[in-house]
Amino acid sequence: MNESPVRYGSFSSGTEPVLWRPGLARERLCRRAVWRCLLPDAGLYALGGVVTLLIGVANRPMLVLVVAAGAVLVVVAVLIARYDYLRFGHDLSARTAAWRTDRGRGEWYFRSTDFLDRGPLAAAALAAQVIDAVHLSHSGPAAPWIGQGHLDAVHRLAWDMLLALYQAPTAHDDLQPVIARLTLATAHIREANRRLHHAAATTRTDDLLAHLTALHDVLPAAVTP
Repeated sequence: MNESPVRYGSFSSGTEPVLWRPGLARERLCRRAVWRCLLPDAGLYALGGVVTLLIGVANRPMLVLVVAAGAVLVVVAVLIARYDYLRFGHDLSARTAAWRTDRGRGEWYFRSTDFLDRGPLAAAALAAQVIDAVHLSHSGPAAPWIGQGHLDAVHRLAWDMLLALYQAPTAHDDLQPVIARLTLATAHIREANRRLHHAAATTRTDDLLAHLTALHDVLPAAVTP
């Protein structure tokens, strides 16, 4: 199963699907978040705490006081690191909802509520439809047979459409060719998923030939990389 670029995130408005930007490696964002929470403030406090603890160990008369001060610095460093990590914005789980920086509106991802203040409500409804179409293409049973190139093309097409819609939410007429392409591709993928379910139900086997035959009928080159 291919990894879907659509993930569910927790926001103040509730749980929403979000479409991540093409080419944005979420694993790299996690590494950046770790470095961000360690440098510079948390790292300096942690270093100061460790140095203070070492001084306390070496200075017997002041041991308790210095060790306590060092421990406080280490605790402060941990709290700062945790806050910076939660605030970075890459983690969309419920535990970060109250802290995180909003990286939506096309910075790292789009969600349908990004479009609520961008003109007519139809823009938000269309954005939700586009995000759902991308998730369908990547998460259905036909995804492994569609090919990564076609899946990436659907992802890029959807992202470009959302970006254009966000920048000019009333330009629905200009987006009609893109909407038509995405709708056609989604229809083919939906039909492929249906036929694969039907093949599994009738043959009761995971027959590769049946899968390929079903896909051959419904997946012409509607979307090309």
